[in-house]
Amino acid sequence: MKNKIIYKYLGKVLIVYSFMMIIPIIIGIYFKNSIIGFIIPLIISLIVGIVLNRIKTINKNIYAKDGFIIVSLSWIIISLIGAIPFCIDGNISYVDALFETVSAITTTGSTIFNNVEVLPNSLLFYRSYLQLIGGMGVITFVMAIIPLSRNDKSLHLLNAEMPGNSVGKLVPSTKKTVIYLYLIYFILLSSEILLLVLENNGLFRSTLISMSTVSTGGFAYLNTSLSTISLKSKYIVALYMFLSGINFNVYFLIVLRKFKNVIKSEELRAYFIIFILSSLFVFIKTFNLYDSISVSLSGSIFHTASIMTSTGFSINDINIYPSSCKIVFLILMLISACAGSTCGGFKISRLLLSLKTIRRDILKVIHPNSVHIIKFEGKAVDDNLINSNSTFLFLYAILIIFIMFIVSFDGFSLDTNINAVFSTFANTGLCFDIANFSIFSNLSKVVLSLGMLLGRLEIFPIIVLFSDLRK
Repeated sequence: MKNKIIYKYLGKVLIVYSFMMIIPIIIGIYFKNSIIGFIIPLIISLIVGIVLNRIKTINKNIYAKDGFIIVSLSWIIISLIGAIPFCIDGNISYVDALFETVSAITTTGSTIFNNVEVLPNSLLFYRSYLQLIGGMGVITFVMAIIPLSRNDKSLHLLNAEMPGNSVGKLVPSTKKTVIYLYLIYFILLSSEILLLVLENNGLFRSTLISMSTVSTGGFAYLNTSLSTISLKSKYIVALYMFLSGINFNVYFLIVLRKFKNVIKSEELRAYFIIFILSSLFVFIKTFNLYDSISVSLSGSIFHTASIMTSTGFSINDINIYPSSCKIVFLILMLISACAGSTCGGFKISRLLLSLKTIRRDILKVIHPNSVHIIKFEGKAVDDNLINSNSTFLFLYAILIIFIMFIVSFDGFSLDTNINAVFSTFANTGLCFDIANFSIFSNLSKVVLSLGMLLGRLEIFPIIVLFSDLRK
C-alpha cells in the first residue's frame, strides 16, 4: 500500500463511522441500556481516523486497485472495531462477536446468539443498524456525506463495493449518484416502517424489521424470526424484500419515466420469472403440509423472496419442506437477485451472461466459422467482461469448496456443512437445521466470517488486498 491516499480515505471512513455510533448510544440512553460498548469503538475509530486523515499525500488520484484495497480494509477494520459492543453488552467472546458483526455488516443474518430475545434493545438496534449500513455499503455511505475524490475518480470505490458486474453513474457526478441511490434506499425504508406501524407492529419493532428488510439482512428481534407478525405484515415484508432485490438503477429510470428501458431489462424480467416460478413450485409442493392454503401460499411467497434476495427471514419451519424445495432454495441462495441491489449471491446478471456465453460456445462448435456477439440489456458485451465473469464463477465455486473443507473438520454432517457455507457465502443467513452458529469451532467461525466478506464484496477486492499485502 504505497499510495498514501489509501490511509487518508480509511481515516475519513473511520471518522464517519465514529459519528454513526452516536445513534445506538442515543437508543441505549432512551431504553436505559448500557452504552459503554458503543462509546469505546466510537473513541477508537475517531482517534485512529483523525490520525490517518492527517497523513499528507502528494498523489490525489485513486485507481481501481486502490479502490479495491480501500473498500476491503474499510469493511475489515469496521468489523474488527464494530465487534466491541457485542463483546461488552452481549457478553460473548471476541470471535463470536466478530462473526455477529461480519454477519450484520455483510447483511448475512446468521447469528451466534442462542437467544436474541434477552439482548438489550440497544444491541438489537445495533445489529439491524449495521445491516442498514452494510446493505448499501460502508464506502457508499461515506461518499454520500463527504467528497472522497475531487477528480471524481471515486467511481472506482463504488464499483469495488456495489454488487454486480459494474456500476455506472446515474448522473454525471459520482457523489450525486450515491445520493440518489440513498434517497431510493431511505424511501423504501421509511415507507415500509410506515406500513408496518399502521399494522400495529410498533415503531421500534417496525424500524428493526424494515432496516433488516431493505438491507436484505434478515436479523430479527425474536428467536422465531417473523412468525408471530400478522399475515398482512408478512406480505408487506415479502414485498419489500422483493423490491430491495431489484437493481436500484431501475427505480431511477422509473423516476425519469423511462418505462421502455425498464420493460426491456433482461435481468428484471428474469428476476420476475424466477421468483414467480420458484414461488409456484414451492406452493405446489407444500400446500398439503398445512391446514390452510393461505398459510402455505404466504410461506411460499415469503420464503422464496427471503432466500432469493439473501434476506433470511422466516415465518415457519422450512425444515419440514420436501427435499425438492430445499434444492430450489439452495439454488436461489447462490443465484440471488439483481446486480446493483442490496443482495448477496452470484446475481442474475452473471447467470444470464454465463448462459449466453455457454450458448455462444456451443454454436461456435456447431458452426466454427460463424461470429456470435453476446448482447446483454441490448448492448454488446466486451470479451474482458465475459472472461471476468467466467473467472468469478470459477473462484466462487473454488472458495465454497475450500471453506466447506475447513468447516468439515468440526465433524458435522455433509448437509450441515453445505447449509452453513452456502448460507454464509451467499449472505443469506437462513439455514436448514442450524438455529445458530455457536455450534461451530472458532476456526470455522473465522473462516465463515471471511466467506461472508468474500461473498458480499464479490471476491476480487479481498483478493487484491491480500495480493498487495504479500508484496
